[in-house]
Amino acid sequence: MHVAIGASTPIGLVAMQHVTVLQGVTMAAISAGYSLLPDVDCRNATANRALGGTGHRIAHGICATVYRATGTSRDRAFAQYMRVKRFNDPYHRTLTHTVVASVAVGLAVYALAFVGLVSTAFVAVFGVFLMWPLHRRSIGLVVLGAAVAAVGSVFLLTPWLVALAAGGGYFSHVVADACTKGGVPALWPVSIQGKRWWNIRLLGGMVTSGSEAEKGPALGVSVAANALLLFLQF
Repeated sequence: MHVAIGASTPIGLVAMQHVTVLQGVTMAAISAGYSLLPDVDCRNATANRALGGTGHRIAHGICATVYRATGTSRDRAFAQYMRVKRFNDPYHRTLTHTVVASVAVGLAVYALAFVGLVSTAFVAVFGVFLMWPLHRRSIGLVVLGAAVAAVGSVFLLTPWLVALAAGGGYFSHVVADACTKGGVPALWPVSIQGKRWWNIRLLGGMVTSGSEAEKGPALGVSVAANALLLFLQF
C-alpha cells in the first residue's frame, strides 16, 4: 500500500505539466522506494529486510535514544507501560514517522544530488533497492528498474526534483500511517497535552493498519501528497 501511495505522489506534477511524463515516471520510482523507508525502525519491515537488518539496528537505536532524551514524563510512562504489557515496541513509529524526519530526508537527498551525477544515481538506485524484497522472484526487473531510475535521475531530474521525489515519498508514508488506528507522532517535538510523542490520528482511529479499510484513506493520502507537491511548485 505504501509503495502505491508513494509512486503516485508525482502524478499531480505531470498533470499540471510542471514535469514531463518521463520525469514523472523517474520520480515515481524514487518516491515508491523512499515511501518504505520510515519503517526501517521495524524488524520485519520491507526496507529493513532490504538492508539486511543493519538499518533496523541503527534506526531503532537512534529512535530509542531520541525518544528517551526528548520525551516528557508522560511519554516515558507510556513507553514503560508498553514494555510491561508487551503490546508493541514503544520506539516503533517514533522519530522515523515525523515531519522532521521527512524534511531531513529531503534535505539529505538534495545535498547528495547537488554534489554530482554519481551521488544522484546512488539516491535513485537506493530507493529502488529498498523494494527488492517485494519482488524476490523477479530480481532482474528490480535491477533493471534501478538502472533506469539512475539514468533518468541523472539526465532528466534536477537536484530539487530528486529531493522532492524522495522526501515526498517518505512523507506520504507518515501521512498514511497517521490515518490508521495507531497514528504517528508526526508533529514531534511539539508538545501536545504534555507529550512530545503524541500520536496524530487523522481519521480518529477508525482504520487498522493492513486492513481493507486502508484503501479509502490511501486514496486520500495520494491526493493530499499530490496537492502538496503542486503547492511546493508554485
